[in-house]
Amino acid sequence: MRLPLALLLALAPPPPVDAMDAHAEAHAAALDVPGLAYAVVGPDGVEHAFRTGVDGAGEPVDADTAFLWGSVAKPVTATAAVVLAEEGGLDLDAPVGDHLPAFAGRDITVRHLMTHTSGIPERAAFAVTDRYGEDAMDLDGRVALLADVPTGEPGTHEYSSANHVLLGAVIEDVTGDPHGHLREAVLEPAGMSGAFTDAREARAAGLTPGHRFLWGRPVADADGVDDEGVTYGYLGGTLDDLAAFARLQLDPEPPLLDADTLAAMREGVVPVPGSTQTYGLSWRETVLSGTEEPVVFHGGATPGHAAMVVVLPERARAVVVLQNAYAVAADGDLQRIAFDLARLLVDVPVEEPAAGWIAPAVVWGATGTAPALGAAALRPGRGRTRTVLGVLGVLAVVAAVGTLSFLGPRASLLWFPDVTVAVTAGGVLGAVLAVRGLSPLARRGRVGAPQAAGARSPGPDAAARGGHAAIRRR
Repeated sequence: MRLPLALLLALAPPPPVDAMDAHAEAHAAALDVPGLAYAVVGPDGVEHAFRTGVDGAGEPVDADTAFLWGSVAKPVTATAAVVLAEEGGLDLDAPVGDHLPAFAGRDITVRHLMTHTSGIPERAAFAVTDRYGEDAMDLDGRVALLADVPTGEPGTHEYSSANHVLLGAVIEDVTGDPHGHLREAVLEPAGMSGAFTDAREARAAGLTPGHRFLWGRPVADADGVDDEGVTYGYLGGTLDDLAAFARLQLDPEPPLLDADTLAAMREGVVPVPGSTQTYGLSWRETVLSGTEEPVVFHGGATPGHAAMVVVLPERARAVVVLQNAYAVAADGDLQRIAFDLARLLVDVPVEEPAAGWIAPAVVWGATGTAPALGAAALRPGRGRTRTVLGVLGVLAVVAAVGTLSFLGPRASLLWFPDVTVAVTAGGVLGAVLAVRGLSPLARRGRVGAPQAAGARSPGPDAAARGGHAAIRRR
């Protein structure tokens, strides 16, 4: 039986803010995150906020510091879509083709987009996301590209930002302005007045570059904002703005929709393969590890920023975290802080923050391979050693081509800059090594080719033997 909200609040102990602040500070130091902000949120708003470090311009993180929220934009956009449905302007179970002619005749519905069960593969997003500048592809162009992507049967969850690119296009078809609808339907009524939806608004909000990690060091060089990306990842604002969205999930009388509708959105309806999570209308539902506490959450990242909202519905509280640094290989380490703070909030001990080994192993492994291949190319050795090194060179070329072709060169450099540079250099040096190591085999093959073809010229002894045999047959 669910306890009344007033009783929940009366029974809930105050947040252990000293332990939480110390843990957040230790996390930022251990993972070399330049700037971090977090808040504990209740139905009445922010109960505690903590900020540490500096922004991308070297200024202290404060109440006005703006961050990008990455895929936390997805539940915000899904909320705007449900508002549109409640107003009668959108049927969540209607085919996407009713709004996007390029998808006419397909079984994909709007709800499939929101639960990531459309059959659109994850990698389809790479060509249509993180597009910056005046010459970036418009929304129609992105829809056209996605219409050419082979898709599976709808029904199985496969997370892909391409779904929310299409959801944005559906909202545009209904409203004519997805940015304006998002602001009018969600941002303004929820009190997210400082949130921004495009590059111009981001500049006005004072967004500074986020930090990518280059060979283990944070570099403030991630300053792109995708003007068509608000529905999948390029929504942003201050800590108070994101806290206002978390408060919306806890408010018994929310200023938009109603508490039951918002709760239904958060309810997991499809399993996430390989996980204990279920996925709802752009929310993840699971149990907080190490506890029996149900949580609803969504994380997000852009190159240079990371964000997380964790809602503890049985406690009527939430934790929101913003960081101005990100690396794909360190995703688990960076995003763990939000769950650690949630554990502390429910009085569960957590381990001391520490940087993991995976990210440096990937970066320095790829980086160390390149000079080793270069040294081998200069002195490839002889015989079997030379052949083995040549094969290794071929493998380095395959690794480089595979890495660049999976995401594409642009996305690879954006999300994995140091690894991409190292792997590409390794591929070039590997090609040289492959040529030098395997060319003797190729030359020997050319020399021996007539023998292999069975066209060997008979020698004088063979001719003599043939002559004697002919005499005997006569």
